[in-house]
Amino acid sequence: MRPSEWQTILAKLRRARLLAGEDPHNPGQLDTHPLVREYFGEQLCNQQTDAWKECNRRLFNHYQTLAPQLPDSLREMEPLFSAVICGCNAGLFREALHEVYIARIQRGNAWFAANVLGAIEPLLSVLIHFFEQGRWGSLVETAAEKQSLNAEDQLLILTQAAQCLIATRGYAAPEARICYERTELLCHSLDNPQLLCVALIGRWRYSLMTEKLTAAMQVARRVYTLAQGQHDVALMIEAYNGLAITLFFSGDFESARQWTMHAIEIWRLGGARSYAVELHSSVVTCLCYKAASDWYFGEIASAQATIAEAISIAKELKDMQALAHALHFAEHLAYSERNNADVDRLSSDLIELSTRNNFLLWLAVGTMHRGWVRSASGNTTEGILCIEQGIRDFRATGIRLTVAN
Repeated sequence: MRPSEWQTILAKLRRARLLAGEDPHNPGQLDTHPLVREYFGEQLCNQQTDAWKECNRRLFNHYQTLAPQLPDSLREMEPLFSAVICGCNAGLFREALHEVYIARIQRGNAWFAANVLGAIEPLLSVLIHFFEQGRWGSLVETAAEKQSLNAEDQLLILTQAAQCLIATRGYAAPEARICYERTELLCHSLDNPQLLCVALIGRWRYSLMTEKLTAAMQVARRVYTLAQGQHDVALMIEAYNGLAITLFFSGDFESARQWTMHAIEIWRLGGARSYAVELHSSVVTCLCYKAASDWYFGEIASAQATIAEAISIAKELKDMQALAHALHFAEHLAYSERNNADVDRLSSDLIELSTRNNFLLWLAVGTMHRGWVRSASGNTTEGILCIEQGIRDFRATGIRLTVAN
């Protein structure tokens, strides 16, 4: 085809709006409107399945080459997200999971994309492609033996999906509960008490936020009993954490403080981090509830020092979810001391962090505290509006604990 004929064809396609205008930053590159791609993609997927899979297989290989082997920024990481999605569309589930998602996106047990880059929403958009028709808990099945997900693969996907769902949609996210229920069944079938403990920790969190405290305590005790038999330091910290928080909300602050101190002591001796599939660092949570318990006993200086340590450790671990948790407790302590300046500063930090990482729960909490400090500073109208918006957003997460009906 002569160049003039090629340009004529391109011009006709652009007039028909099937091609986008030429990008001045990328001359010669062709693109089209996303809706056009979506339309023809659906036609290909529904009518020519083999061609659809082959297209995605080629894109899977192509996107992998666009990113560094171990990307250090979200922008560099984006082609790998696309690679996993295309790999799943091509039916290359195990290849996409092990060669890209685990090895290059999360970097094994480091949770790199989640903790370091804060890419929780992109991770969810990737993980959903391992589930049938976007239904959390219903993992895909394939006839290709080499690409089918074994039980260990399924456990990893379910637990990581649950953690990301909790991070973005709150502890009462029903999708997270579904993932944990499926995980619990898998652990029983595999006779894997260690991962069963992790699944029960997720179930405990959901129970704590949505059910009666007696029900949450039953699950917390199951976690504790199971963890004792594993001789795993990190799981024991998780177990102590579960007992401490449930006792705290039951009003038994002394017992809660004792359990948090047990967990913190173990962590300081061994430097254990939370179990690999956990996104939320339990030592930070333990420090937060110890600080809150200290405050209830009038030990203000100890409470402030402990919460400062929690914030420092969360930053050191690069765990944004844990940092949000610690900032919330810090602003709550400042609010309890009627320190308006600190509440204003900390609520701004929490709102900024939550907006950047799409933490809906913590965004709602930060908005409520911002409303309080605005009201306390004389701007009552703006303050009440912030408080009311925060309450609505908080209730929308489904959490019942700490919310007055």
